[in-house]
Amino acid sequence: MKGRTFAVVSLGNVIEWFDFGLFIYLAPIIGKYFFPSGKGFDPGLSAFEVFAAGFICRPLGGILFGHIGDRLGRAKSLTFSILAISISTAALGLLPAYSVLGWMAPVCFFLLRCIHGLSAGGEYTGAVIYLGEFAPVNKKGLLTSFAVAGANLGFFLATLILIFLNLFSSPVVKNIGWRFCFIGSGIFGWFIMYSRLKLQETSTFLELKASKKINERPFWYAVRYNPKIILQIFGLTCLGAPFYYMFFGFLPNFLAIHNHIAILKTLSAQAVFLLLMLLLLPVAGVAGDYFGRRKVLMITAIGMIFLSIPCFYLMQQNSLLLLFFGLGIATVLSSLEQANNLVTFVENCPAQIRSSGISFAYNTGNAIFGGTAPLMFSVLSEKIYPVASAYYLVLMACIGLWVIYTLKNNQTSINTQTSVIYPAQ
Repeated sequence: MKGRTFAVVSLGNVIEWFDFGLFIYLAPIIGKYFFPSGKGFDPGLSAFEVFAAGFICRPLGGILFGHIGDRLGRAKSLTFSILAISISTAALGLLPAYSVLGWMAPVCFFLLRCIHGLSAGGEYTGAVIYLGEFAPVNKKGLLTSFAVAGANLGFFLATLILIFLNLFSSPVVKNIGWRFCFIGSGIFGWFIMYSRLKLQETSTFLELKASKKINERPFWYAVRYNPKIILQIFGLTCLGAPFYYMFFGFLPNFLAIHNHIAILKTLSAQAVFLLLMLLLLPVAGVAGDYFGRRKVLMITAIGMIFLSIPCFYLMQQNSLLLLFFGLGIATVLSSLEQANNLVTFVENCPAQIRSSGISFAYNTGNAIFGGTAPLMFSVLSEKIYPVASAYYLVLMACIGLWVIYTLKNNQTSINTQTSVIYPAQ
């Protein structure tokens, strides 16, 4: 596989997660432009509600783009998803404020985030499936880790932008700068879309097409005749999604509010370890190739069970050294999980329903366990006890460990796994 193919497939995740990282941090600033203030309205809260709505749209996007991937091809699914992401991202940066459009502003804002959520439902999983079907048997973990790294690169770049914006006291930079970020990201997406028009289809899909094994209703058959694999994909998201959003999404703001640690310090620490994660992900993928993904995931889950609470305690001690130590442990565990999670299901899920099954189940799990994570952590920390969030992670890791135990350890050629259990058509 050419390096250009890696870049074209993986860079879409950069845009998706760059947008995600900016939005989750800048929601209070963005919200005041598109929602009225006063009269019982909280613009920041309204923006977070729209963010949640976009997350809820991801499973629907998984069905839509999964269907395209299973019926028309993996490459076409990736092309359509980046097109929708680019349009919705750039349009958000150009959308006039509430003072100009009135109530049309929040309506358009809501629709754009829903379009983005739909398209994001096919981008990340589609990239991993595409690279997984191209990769040789002994390098699937390594090569698919580049798609995962693309997502983290986007989050890393968003963190750098946030650091940059926090360095300026000028309200113009803080309040308008986000628009240029979204517009630039959308324009970059158009270049990626153009490059994806030239992507060749995977041999797995071409074999299905040549042998006339393309399923006309892949989502229905995935849910009706392969419920076990759907439930396994869904269940395993509870291992990585809450853990990632806790340490790389929720915690910087939590430490700034409760421990009075400067937000620049926590964001800088996060940027350092996101950069480290970019280096660790290929190593974690190789570990899965060499030792077996099931074994690596089990060790990771056990590590999360025993280390989540100590990491949380370390990061609350108002010590930069202990903050780095705790975040370092979390980075290693998250890298191992991300590099071996989705590719495990690329290996286990039958080819005819692979896009539909994985995209729907993974995005549904992320919407439930990831989309609700910031709210869950906030409630647990405010209403019960600050460390209660870490206990929630332990519970999720225990569920994930049980799901991993039910998996088969079949790292055989995914190109041979074209059978699916359902009655003859």
